[in-house]
Amino acid sequence: MTVGESLTQARKKAGLTIDELSERTKIRATVIRSIEADDYEACGGDLYVRGYVRAIAGAIGVDAQGLIREYDKERVQAIRDADATMFDLPAVAASFDPPPAAASFDLPAVAASYGSDAVSAVSQDPDETRFDLPPVREDFAATRFDIPPIRADQVEDLMAAGYEVQPAAGGAGAGLGSPSGNARPQAYAAAPGPGSGTGHGRRRLLTGVVAVVVLVVAGVVGVRLASGSTTANSAADSTAAQASASAKASKSASPATSAAADTKPAAKATPKPSATAQPTPTLRPHVSPPVTLLPLAAAEAFGPGGLGDGDNPSGAAYVLASKPPLPWSTNWYASAKFGMLKSGTGLLLTLDHQATITSVRIDLTGYQGVNLELKVADGTAPQDFKVVAAADNTGGTVRLTLSHPASARYLLIWFTQLPPNGAGQYQESVYHVLVNGRR
Repeated sequence: MTVGESLTQARKKAGLTIDELSERTKIRATVIRSIEADDYEACGGDLYVRGYVRAIAGAIGVDAQGLIREYDKERVQAIRDADATMFDLPAVAASFDPPPAAASFDLPAVAASYGSDAVSAVSQDPDETRFDLPPVREDFAATRFDIPPIRADQVEDLMAAGYEVQPAAGGAGAGLGSPSGNARPQAYAAAPGPGSGTGHGRRRLLTGVVAVVVLVVAGVVGVRLASGSTTANSAADSTAAQASASAKASKSASPATSAAADTKPAAKATPKPSATAQPTPTLRPHVSPPVTLLPLAAAEAFGPGGLGDGDNPSGAAYVLASKPPLPWSTNWYASAKFGMLKSGTGLLLTLDHQATITSVRIDLTGYQGVNLELKVADGTAPQDFKVVAAADNTGGTVRLTLSHPASARYLLIWFTQLPPNGAGQYQESVYHVLVNGRR
């Protein structure tokens, strides 16, 4: 039997409809119908489903832990069944043949249009390809890469540049004069050696080096002269300023000296020391830290005997969540005064650290008629707590502002009277709590 079927059977055995169960547990009727149909998509996740099952089971009087264990088993089985998906890759067929060794990227064979001789030559000597350079003809002088014949008016310029100029082959004379016949002097691209023709090059190199040295020396001298003139001008300006100040001082002192010489005072007045004015200290106003939202570290059920005597201790942590799946609820009682069974019940909140508490907001159910007190302490013993705020005959969202902010680590929301829950009983639920103060 599934979880949904078990809950449906227990609800019918308890004589409750879905709407009555929804009113008692504060769970929407649509969510209860989905759980009884084993459809948990609308619940929002496993954590919420476990909370819903626990609340429904408590309302209809069945064991919640057994239903939760059954739900976990169903979820594990569903995950295992989901491992076999249709996205697995098919196996490779055994008849698969590898591709032929000759790929489409091999070089094509030599076309037959080159002739049988070319084909045979390629097959015999594969190193000879159509990309080889053409052979050099026997008459290497008749190539397009030769230097053209030199005119007679260019001989001196080439010799000054360091090249060796000789008559062309077939010429009659060895001099550099006008050629006879068709023989004209030609320049061979031979690098100039250390012998003849290097005098002009050396002189030009020497001239360039000397020019660079002269420019460097001139630049250094110019920089030093400029810095020296700047220093001299600065010294002259400072000297002139001092001389001018001295002249002004002497001019202003001479009338005073002559006047003192002409006029003789009757008696010397002894100057009295004046009282030194003390600076008045500036008082800075005291700025209090801003009021912020104080983080909560824990929430626990609390009863007249302390932490071990509270109502519904397993659901106390729900009030710490921003969007809790379920509220923390007290037990239901036959009367507003807890059926004469106890003096009250509450919820203990632990701050992250010691802080000054200024106000507290508590989100309750919409039923009116609850009386509550806000207590603070530095320990968890029941006698340590003192009341700092209270509200009577209220409900919904309750805001408690402390007339005197209190410094504490622990807060206790203590209920002294419960409102009716609409089912003939008395019960209260806390959905969320916000504490404001100064750190």
